[in-house]
Amino acid sequence: MTTYRVRVGFHNPSALTFMQLDEILEPQRFWRTDSCGGRFRYFMEYEYESMRDLCSVCSLAYSQACKVKKCPLILVEVKS
Repeated sequence: MTTYRVRVGFHNPSALTFMQLDEILEPQRFWRTDSCGGRFRYFMEYEYESMRDLCSVCSLAYSQACKVKKCPLILVEVKS
């Protein structure tokens, strides 16, 4: 199992945007972290555990975030 750190950002998001994102990502087993220190103005950070490769995780995160708002920015890193 590999743990990934996934950051999802939007241009000019609202709090509702991130609430909707949480609702969509939670069933996919993405767990929001508190590493942002409560400052979630432009992005939110999640953790995801999977046997999938990096590209698959990035694609999944992007496709789910597109359901909330167009053109999300996605950063996926392997967490050490």
